[in-house]
This record gives sequence, C-alpha cells and structure tokens, in this order.
Amino acid sequence: MINDNAASTFSVQPSMSRKVTPIHFALLRRDIWLQSFISLFVLAYVVSTFTVSRTNSFNTFWDGGVYTIAETLPVIAMVLCAKHWPAQRVPWLLIGAGVLVHAAGDLVYSFHDQNLIPVPVPAASDIIYFASYVLLVAGVFVLTQSHVGRVRPAVRVEGIIFGLALAAPAALLWYGPVLSVTGTFWRVVIADGYPVGNLLLLVLLISSLAPFAYQPNVPVALLLSAVAWFVFGDIVYFNQVSSGTYVPRTFLDATWVIGLWLAGLAATAVDRRRSGALRRKRPYDRGGTWAPVAATFVFVAVSANYLVVSGVDSAAMVLACLGLVLVGVDVIMTKRDLDRAALGRENVDIVTGLMTSESFLQQLARWLADGQGGEVEVVVLDIIDFAGVNEAIGYAIADELLWVIGQRALYRLGGRGVFARLNGSHFGFAATLPSAEQAAELSDLVLHLTTESFRLSDFSVGVVGRVGAATAAPGAASATDLLVRAEAALSDTALPADQA
Repeated sequence: MINDNAASTFSVQPSMSRKVTPIHFALLRRDIWLQSFISLFVLAYVVSTFTVSRTNSFNTFWDGGVYTIAETLPVIAMVLCAKHWPAQRVPWLLIGAGVLVHAAGDLVYSFHDQNLIPVPVPAASDIIYFASYVLLVAGVFVLTQSHVGRVRPAVRVEGIIFGLALAAPAALLWYGPVLSVTGTFWRVVIADGYPVGNLLLLVLLISSLAPFAYQPNVPVALLLSAVAWFVFGDIVYFNQVSSGTYVPRTFLDATWVIGLWLAGLAATAVDRRRSGALRRKRPYDRGGTWAPVAATFVFVAVSANYLVVSGVDSAAMVLACLGLVLVGVDVIMTKRDLDRAALGRENVDIVTGLMTSESFLQQLARWLADGQGGEVEVVVLDIIDFAGVNEAIGYAIADELLWVIGQRALYRLGGRGVFARLNGSHFGFAATLPSAEQAAELSDLVLHLTTESFRLSDFSVGVVGRVGAATAAPGAASATDLLVRAEAALSDTALPADQA
C-alpha cells in the first residue's frame, strides 16, 4: 500500500517476490480445505489401528499407502508457508525436507529393513531417520531462535535453562531405560539418538518462549504439541522394546503421523508476531525471572537422584550439570545488564539500542576538546513523514524500522564514527575528519542509508531521508552549537526510496 497523502515519501508493501494484495478469505479457505484433506488421512489411519486387524503383519494399503500419504501431506502446508512468508521460508523448508526424509526412512524400513533377519544395527532406515532429525532440529532452531528481534543474550540463556529444566527430568523419568542401554557402539547410538533428538526439539521450543514471558502463541503451541506426540510415541516404543513387550501395527504407530499433522497446522498458523513489540519495553526493566530459580531446584533434584538414588541415568545428570552452569552464566549476564542500566540508563535508546542525544553530545564535546583528531563533522538524518509510516504499519513495526535503520547504519558506517538516535525519527552521525575531502563522502553515506527498502517481518518499507551536515575545528564551537548548525542545514532534497 502507498500513503495517499505523501506518496513520494514512503511506501509499504508485503515482502513477497510476486505482486501481492492483503490476505483474502480465499487463502484462508484454501488452508481449511488443505487441512481438512490432511485430517481425513490422519483420522483414517488412526481408526485403522483399532479396526483393521493386522496380526503383526504389514498391511500394504494402510501401513504403506495411507500412512505414507498422511505423514507427507503436511509438507504441502509447510511449502505454502515458505512461499507466502519469506521471513520463515528457510526454517519451514528445512522442516518439510526433514519430514520427507523421514517418510523415505519409513518406506525403506517397511519394504526392506523389516524383512531382514536379523535386522542390522544400524539399518539403512536408521541412517535416513537420523538425517531427518538433523533437518528437523536445524529447521526448528532457525524458526525459534531468529525473527524475534533484539533480545538480551541473558534472556536467550534463560530460555535454554528452562528448556533443560524440562529435558532433564524427561531424560530421568521417561527415557531412563533407553538412555542407559548398553551394548555395541551402534546399538547405543541408535537407542540414544532418537530420544536425544526429541529432547533437542523440546529444549529449542521451550527456549524460544523466553522473549515472550513463556506465553506460547498458536503456532508454537502446536509445535510443542507435535513434539509431545513424538516424545510420547518414543517413550512407549523404546520402553516396550527394552522390556520385550512391543507389538507393532497399533495406535503407537500413529503418534508420529499425529505429530506431523500438528506441525502442518503450525505452518498454516505461521508466527507473524512482531519483534518490534518486544522493544516497546525497556530492555533492562526485567532483571531476572522465576524461571532460572525454578530450574535450579529441578537441576539439584535431578543431580541428587543421580548421586543418591539411581546412579544410572547419566544423560539426565549431564543435562542437569549443563543447566546449573548456564544458571551461573545467566546470573553473571543479568547482573552485568543491571549494572549497565544503573550506571547510565539514559545513554542507551530503548527502541534502537543506539546512543541517545545526551551521550552523542558528550562524545562530540570530547572530540571538540581534543585537538589531535582534526575537524569534527556532524550529519543529521531525518526520516520524512515518519508519522505516516506509523499510521500505515503500526507503532510496533515502526519501532522495528527504527531499529533496522540503526543496524544498517552501524554496519555500513562501521568504525568511522558514532551513530545515535537523537529523537523520534531523527538520527545523528559524528566523526573526526583526517581530511576535508571526507566530509561530503560521509554525508552521502548517511543519506544513502534510506535509498534501499527495509525488510521488516512481512513488510518491505521504503522511506525517504534528508540530511544536514556541519563541521568545526576543535575548540571552534561547542557540541550543541555544531549540532544546531547541522540541524539548520537539513536539505530539502532527498533521493527517492527506490533509487539505488
């Protein structure tokens, strides 16, 4: 869409590779039909596990046909998500590829490995299954650990801690007989690989909730439900195999299909949560939460169980020890953040993370007082009609735009000088000039920060900026005077947003 009142100053459009209009009901209707179609196959296979007698034999129609279709159809939803939401294209394509590889493993096992006597360890299907887990873990990692905006490292560490706090008791209570399997190297690897893959998925999903105060939205809740089905199926399967009570072709075989169906639903309900909303709060206001404290009690309990009660489940002990180490790291990082806030909260802009006008003027004053660095230049960048941008895309995404502008400036200007948010959509850049010829070059660099569109979540936003510049020799002007001169020199001419 284009601002009708100031069409020349900014533009907003969905960040898709084709010409796109807002999402219509037809898209929703298509998703409903697709998910209904997938649900029919999933439901048919689940019902067949109760109604179709297999007597431990492989049923080509149900176990080879309907099962394979039911587990691969959700890939369509994942591909459609990747097509329509470029910001999440890579993770959903990785997850979809993992599902297809897993389906290939099922076919190899059903039509080849299970007919071998004895079944080799590792079997060909085991190698394929492990490859699918690598793709799934990689996809979930990219999906959950990116596109959440600028988040304090301590918050990410806290999320991992909470994820480990759930994984450690899971390893202790659910996977104990599996993770304590002994035997040949490959037998241990095969027995431990599957539950470890599920634990990784669990940790990644739980850790992704930390920036959102552990409140999952619909897609994350669906993915957590999917992993819960995977975990349930693996718990029952591996424990039955360990005890020699496993019976194939039961409802247990449907748990993976149900999990994949939920993952496909998560792709349809793609996470469009804006990272900008996170930056509407002060990044240091929350100096620590209940999660690390609660996790510490869990880790201590698991460690005590290992040392006093069982002495067997080493995997749970490893997870607990890693969690305790990360708790210590989180305490140090959180204390560092709080100390920074106490020392100078006014020196960091809460939206962009850049210098504030006060710290910018302080740096200018230091340079002007030092006669060794040559002349000092100030370039002021103003985004034209930013109020219209706010109205068009909302305040949360507009905050994200300001943050991305700052990140682009830090990347392109590098160590040439300092870049600050002075107020609103007003930015300032200052640098010392070894030679007078560099003044115009730096002004052009600042102006060209706005000549390319900005990719924000599901939007591509183009804005127009104008600049004003002023220079002064050390001791010839105060920091405030130099900034006022640059403000006065703001140019009325600006490059259009689509000009390279």
